[in-house]
Amino acid sequence: MPTSFSPTTGSFITLTQAQDMVADWVSLQNNLDISINEANPKAHAFGIDRIQEILDQSGCQGVRIYNGYYDSKRRLIVVGVDEDGNDMTSGRILEFATPCPPNCAPSIAIN
Repeated sequence: MPTSFSPTTGSFITLTQAQDMVADWVSLQNNLDISINEANPKAHAFGIDRIQEILDQSGCQGVRIYNGYYDSKRRLIVVGVDEDGNDMTSGRILEFATPCPPNCAPSIAIN
């Protein structure tokens, strides 16, 4: 029996929680002696039009984000998820975000 995927999957968190989580991840990278750089960014940014194209697919209930690796760089792959929790692999699949660094937010609220 398939498990249904809810369009309300996920939880909102506070700015402080986000800051703590990012700081913990950066600390982990430092402890593992892994540099945070364009090949191993701390953030990725996607444009609203591209995200909306995924969400506008018929039957899309949300997105799943996979870790990937290409051209010696860590990547995020975004794919739609249907009501049964299946990846919508015949639809739009998004990658090639703008990484931070080098393209970080001008204000460093989540750092």
